[in-house]
Amino acid sequence: MVVLHPLEPDDAGLIAALRAEDLPAPGAGRYFSADHDGAVVGYVGLEGEGRDLLIRSLVVLADRKARGVGARVLAAAEVVAGDLGAARLHLLTTTAEPFFARNGYRAASRQSAPEAIRRTREFAGLCPASAAYLTKDL
Repeated sequence: MVVLHPLEPDDAGLIAALRAEDLPAPGAGRYFSADHDGAVVGYVGLEGEGRDLLIRSLVVLADRKARGVGARVLAAAEVVAGDLGAARLHLLTTTAEPFFARNGYRAASRQSAPEAIRRTREFAGLCPASAAYLTKDL
């Protein structure tokens, strides 16, 4: 079972994991370490307020990849998002569209994103226009 623990955006482990995957530094949002059997296996962030949240930079540590850990981290993030009152999750990705599709996310046009999601730093400029936009109803 993967358990999420809140982190500060300046957490050294989080920043190192993001750099290792060539992902942007944490910005606004809530960030979590993903722990399994007492060890950190990855990180994930959620940005926004209300019924629509953006998944920020889900990262699985290199020695834990290809073991189903990513799906478990994502499922834990979905539970936390629901507990925060979210009804739908949104994300942008340049590399992991098949992974998210296997986990119930659907591709959509960027123009269909709610205004609050389009105003996020990631949506407004960090991710290239070529990034896939996906959503999932919780």
